[in-house]
Amino acid sequence: MRAAVATPRAAAAAGAVLLALLLPVVLTGCGGPAPLLRDQGPAVAPSARSGPVYAAGDAGRPLQRPDSLPLGDSARLTGLRWKSWGGPTAVAGGGLVGDWCAPQCVRTPYRVTVTLSGLQQQQGFAYYSSAGVVAPEVHGAKAAELGRVSLHLPDVE
Repeated sequence: MRAAVATPRAAAAAGAVLLALLLPVVLTGCGGPAPLLRDQGPAVAPSARSGPVYAAGDAGRPLQRPDSLPLGDSARLTGLRWKSWGGPTAVAGGGLVGDWCAPQCVRTPYRVTVTLSGLQQQQGFAYYSSAGVVAPEVHGAKAAELGRVSLHLPDVE
């Protein structure tokens, strides 16, 4: 009896047959016809928003990446430097001044980080409707109040 010796051509043919048999199993998985790679993350709804995003400034004027922004009637964000803008949230660092902290914060604004959120459709454009302000120098009830501030939105006629 002679020992079987594989020639390169025979080995290549055997490899091709093995690949043809195993490839469908690898691609479909062992459980059936569903693909092996599945997206298991949450479904992302397509954005209804198109076009630019604004924050409403004084008198409802639309602003993009503003240097300053009113927070109600008694406070204002100043010297804003935006790290992000236009997505579901916008983030900036800057200062905070207000009637409630004068004269100290007027001379030297409190350092803050602000996050705008709550996109709202107004007049065919998207506006941020709320701000979360973190001011390490502000404590107590005022700090809690600054944690969620409603922003002015333009009047819709």
